[in-house]
Amino acid sequence: MIEDKIQNSIKPILTIYSDLEIELIKKIAEHFKLNEEFINSDYWYFEKLKEMGGLNNETIKLLEKYINKTKTELLDAMGQIGVESIPVEQLNIATQKNALLNPEKIINSINIQNIIKHSYNETEKNFLNLNKTIEEKVKETYTNIVTETYIKTNSGIYSYQEAILQSLDKLGEKGISILEYQDKNGLKRNYDIIGTVRRDLLVATRGLAGKVNEEVIKESGNHIVRVTNHFGARTGDGGQDYTNHAWWQEIQFFCWNYDGKATEEEKKLPDFMEYCNYGDVRGIVGINCKHLFTVWYGPLKKDKLDSTYKENEEQYKKTQQQRYLENGVRKWKRKQVIAKKIIDEENYKKASLKAKEWQERLNAFTEDNELKREYTREHVKDYKNMTKTKKSDIIVKEKRAQRNAYAISQEQIDNICNNELQNIKFQKKPEYNPRIGDNGRTKYIEYPWGECKEITKIEIGKQDKNTKEFLIDSLLHEKLEAKIASTNTDYYNKLKNIGDYDRHTYINRIIKRYFDMRRWNNGNRWYPRNTFWWDQRRNWEGIKRAKNIIYFC
Repeated sequence: MIEDKIQNSIKPILTIYSDLEIELIKKIAEHFKLNEEFINSDYWYFEKLKEMGGLNNETIKLLEKYINKTKTELLDAMGQIGVESIPVEQLNIATQKNALLNPEKIINSINIQNIIKHSYNETEKNFLNLNKTIEEKVKETYTNIVTETYIKTNSGIYSYQEAILQSLDKLGEKGISILEYQDKNGLKRNYDIIGTVRRDLLVATRGLAGKVNEEVIKESGNHIVRVTNHFGARTGDGGQDYTNHAWWQEIQFFCWNYDGKATEEEKKLPDFMEYCNYGDVRGIVGINCKHLFTVWYGPLKKDKLDSTYKENEEQYKKTQQQRYLENGVRKWKRKQVIAKKIIDEENYKKASLKAKEWQERLNAFTEDNELKREYTREHVKDYKNMTKTKKSDIIVKEKRAQRNAYAISQEQIDNICNNELQNIKFQKKPEYNPRIGDNGRTKYIEYPWGECKEITKIEIGKQDKNTKEFLIDSLLHEKLEAKIASTNTDYYNKLKNIGDYDRHTYINRIIKRYFDMRRWNNGNRWYPRNTFWWDQRRNWEGIKRAKNIIYFC
């Protein structure tokens, strides 16, 4: 079915713009922190307006980055739909009635190629205009947050933190709003970036399919079209007019008498333009319409549909409920990303639980009603499901290898820190703890999203070797563990998550380099850790977690 091919062809573009929207939301949120110093509202207001120039530059860079990705995917989508929408089966039937008809010539028609090219160019222009709109809407969204926060804090009713949270909550609710309108029932509807892109893509691709079939109709010399069907079509007012899309299904219509050769029998058929309102946003191939039409050479009768009118109406309502649940999932995922960016632990946890709750509701609803999950409608970049068990969350309990441990003292540690390692800055003062089962241990607290919040302890235990060099090695090892844990960059995050063996290999390489640099080669030569004990320990120890308490060994 051509509609399925349309939906599949636009998925890569939807993913691109979904990622773009989250990146822009993060850029906006970066300018507002809950722990930000807020003394004078007037000063804060003008400083935030000054930052808008930097935000605009970041927006432009992101748009340029994502535009390049979009062009290739858009070209592929339009080319694929243009070709796939040609009704080859009907043209083959036509040759049986008219031997002079050449399907291959129609398929390779230069006019159809030009239609595809023109549709792509027009869609590309629309996307360039959309990107300009996005740029303006980002500035508008940011300005609204600044202005609303300023007004609320000046009123004396709200604190800075309360005002910021309320404004950013709106951003999480709606995303970056591109268009808002009120429907005939008085319900306000919002199109965010991804909603606008989906609408424009569907209008463009379905419109292309319609134009291709117009050309096929002209070149084949036929005047009859047939409308496709799908379960869950909108029923409108229930009459035989353009509001009732369910009525069109599997019906043959008289289309255009473009050559003046239409027969009287053809003219007796319902008029395509009158009943289907082709070319109107509310009609066939309009906004949110999944119906298409093709040239028709088969029998002039309506096939019996698999569903009744009532069943069709009920299915339509179910799909609308699915859209509602999908929007709820995206909303709470956005709020989770925003909370992480402004370092709001409480709302991060709340949004995470709500996102999970809405996903479960959506999953149950689609299963109960035999609906297909459309994951692109739920996708949010950088969303993290807190309920997923990470590999590093599992503590593997295994019998320790026996080792000879040598007691040291806090005085020995302090002497090394004040002399041999005086140029090394530790995140926390190393403390001697003879009760731990390791040469050293780094302890830290992390945010729910996995980022280090604070290094709480660097502990040094009994040592495998009774030498100063080995103790220096242990101190440097924990210094590097703390640095890896507390530095939030892609490079250090990778080191943090690659596993103990690879991380320790990296750390030992850095320590050896440091010893060589200090020329501690002879009497003060670098001693590697006890190989047997080290190999055994790295196999079982790993990263230990208890709630949000992390141990690096």
